[in-house]
Amino acid sequence: NAAFWQCRHTASRATINTLRCLAGCSIGDYSALIYLQVSYPEMSPLYTVPIACASGISTSLLLESSMLKFGKDKMETRQAITTAFNMSFISMLAMELAENVVELSITGGDFVGNPQLAALALVPATCAGFGAAFPYNYYMLKKHGRSCH
Repeated sequence: NAAFWQCRHTASRATINTLRCLAGCSIGDYSALIYLQVSYPEMSPLYTVPIACASGISTSLLLESSMLKFGKDKMETRQAITTAFNMSFISMLAMELAENVVELSITGGDFVGNPQLAALALVPATCAGFGAAFPYNYYMLKKHGRSCH
C-alpha cells in the first residue's frame, strides 16, 4: 500500500530515530577503523570491519540507552538497555553493514594509505547507512507504533 509509506509524521520521527542511531554507529565505527588502521596497519579488513561494526553498534546502544535513561522517558538502566537493543539492533546492523560495504568499496580497506579518499568515503558510507536503516525504522513506527526515542 503506497499510502503506508507516505506519512509525514512517521517519516519525520523515523528520520530523527535514524539520525540518532547513525550518530552512535558512525562514531564507534569510524573511530575503530581509524584506530585499527593506524595502530595495526597489517591487520586485514576481515578483522577490522567486524571490530568496527561491533564498536559502532556498542556506541549506538550506549547513546540510545543513555537517551532513554536520562531523556524524557526516564527509564531504569536495565529497561533502557533492553529497549534500545530490542528496538534498534536490526537497524544498527543494517546501518553498519551498509556503511562498511561502501567504505570498503571506495577505499579497498586502506584508510591510512589515502586519507583524503578515506575521508571522502565517509560521506557516501554514512548516506548508505541512513538509507539502509530508515525503511526499517519507518516500518516499525508505522506498523507497530514502536520507537526507542
